[in-house]
Amino acid sequence: MTSRQSTNQDRHEPRKQEKLAARKDAAMKHRSTKAAARTLGVAAALGAVGGLVWFASTRPNLPPTIVQGHTEDMPATHITDRPLPDGTQRHMLEHADGRGKPGVIVQYNCKKYSCASDLVAKLTDLIKQYPDNVYLAPGEYDGKIILTKLDALQVLGGFDEQAIAKFIGT
Repeated sequence: MTSRQSTNQDRHEPRKQEKLAARKDAAMKHRSTKAAARTLGVAAALGAVGGLVWFASTRPNLPPTIVQGHTEDMPATHITDRPLPDGTQRHMLEHADGRGKPGVIVQYNCKKYSCASDLVAKLTDLIKQYPDNVYLAPGEYDGKIILTKLDALQVLGGFDEQAIAKFIGT
């Protein structure tokens, strides 16, 4: 090797080293950026799932007010001491007794809420005045007394005969 060739190689060697170092830095930055993006994506997904869980947990559990998803089941009586399945409720909202006018369902929840000892008796006496299309049943929804009919819902904190009669009549 001549001194001229050696000098030429020596002159280009630092540039090669700089280019190699620059490529390594760029590859490292690229990997780091990808890792950060992946971490950010995972964090965003976890945040979205957490938000949905929070939303679902803060949303009250209420009975149906639409007929979609109804079954052809009917309760044995208009006043029952057993909760009505959602599909049956939807059918009653469509037409009472499977053939009549749209139904109204009055439900009470004395398991979750403190109820007066005569609440069920008062509701029973009132509902007996509306035998054609009104149902009374216990429920497990979020409300002491919940009134439902097609596309309408009202939650009461206690027995209110006028409010119930108005809801049934409107």
